[in-house]
Amino acid sequence: MGFFAACLILYVLGGSRVMGDIPVWQAVLPVVVLCTASAFRSTLPTAAVSVGTVTVLVEMTSSGGLGPVLVYTDLLYAAALYGAPWLCRVLQFGTVAVTIATTITLIAISDRSEGVTTGVIVAMLLISPVWTGILIRNHKERADSERERAAQINRLAELDRKTILQTERTRMARELHDLVANHLSAIAIHSSAVLSLTEARRDRNGEAGCAGSGESAGSGESAGSGEDDPVLRALAVIRENSVQGLAEMRRMVVLLRSDRGVDDDWDRPQLNALGALVEQARPAADAAALTLHTEFPETFPEVSSVIEVTAYRIVQEALTNVLKHASSGRVRIRCEAGTERLTISVDSPLALPDARTRQRPVAALTTGAGAGLTGMSERAALVGGIFDAGPDRTAPGRWRVRAVLPLTQNT
Repeated sequence: MGFFAACLILYVLGGSRVMGDIPVWQAVLPVVVLCTASAFRSTLPTAAVSVGTVTVLVEMTSSGGLGPVLVYTDLLYAAALYGAPWLCRVLQFGTVAVTIATTITLIAISDRSEGVTTGVIVAMLLISPVWTGILIRNHKERADSERERAAQINRLAELDRKTILQTERTRMARELHDLVANHLSAIAIHSSAVLSLTEARRDRNGEAGCAGSGESAGSGESAGSGEDDPVLRALAVIRENSVQGLAEMRRMVVLLRSDRGVDDDWDRPQLNALGALVEQARPAADAAALTLHTEFPETFPEVSSVIEVTAYRIVQEALTNVLKHASSGRVRIRCEAGTERLTISVDSPLALPDARTRQRPVAALTTGAGAGLTGMSERAALVGGIFDAGPDRTAPGRWRVRAVLPLTQNT
């Protein structure tokens, strides 16, 4: 529409000097054909420039108006920019050949100055749009090539990064399996062996007691004392925790060797297992004169796997620290679930610096994260939470561990 309006303005302003002394319909019809072809300049460049070439040749032989020639220059530019490579070569050499032939012909049939001037005008109308389109086309092709090369380099760098990451994960899995898993296996095997020997010894004592009535009461008393032995209870807890830690270690080794991320199907610690975690630590707490009191909601909200693992590990590590360092007294484990955040707190009696060290059957009966307060703080920070640990200002003589975790954390 823009070219069509420009040609009409040229006709109105210039009249016969621009469009030639021809009827209106004869001046408008080529412009309409060329403007219609211009609508397909980018989608069908070959057809558009072919129609334009035929139309301009017919127009030049009949009236020779300037308007159709101006529209034709845009068709040449579009054909050089959007056309096939062979079309670009045809236009490139064809326009040069037409310009040279026109200039030589005009010089031969008229004076030299008019021929040269006409040749320059023809070059501006034919060669300039074609070469401009070719230059822009080459620039776009180089830009596209550079972008493709950059994308390929990024893909190769990503592949190298994944390869290095997978190699490091495989090395970590191998070290965990060869070192930590073997030690856990040894702990589980030796504790199981001690418990098995104790059971066998009690069975032999029971059989010997059945042979005489006098020895029967003594054997029963020995068996009862064996069941109440704190060392045996501690060994049972050690065996249970070492077996559980070994199972978690094996799952971690499988995850490290796998090229997939951790998904929701992974057998991860869950919030519903916090009660079982506390019950698991209760025998060791009783031996240390600690009373565990829990305040958990009846049902935990649906949260992401990252939040569940983080909350479980923080409670686990906090319980481990309580069993190691807290003084005798009451320990309160609380978990409050709101609409946007999950609050975890573990309050325990503060161990005074001048207090005597209490003798405990086992120093730590739960498999904590092993990183202490730093590990808990890092876990909370990774999910955008807040962690705080220290003496409770509202309750002197108490130590409080508190973590606030967002419930909107993505997996």
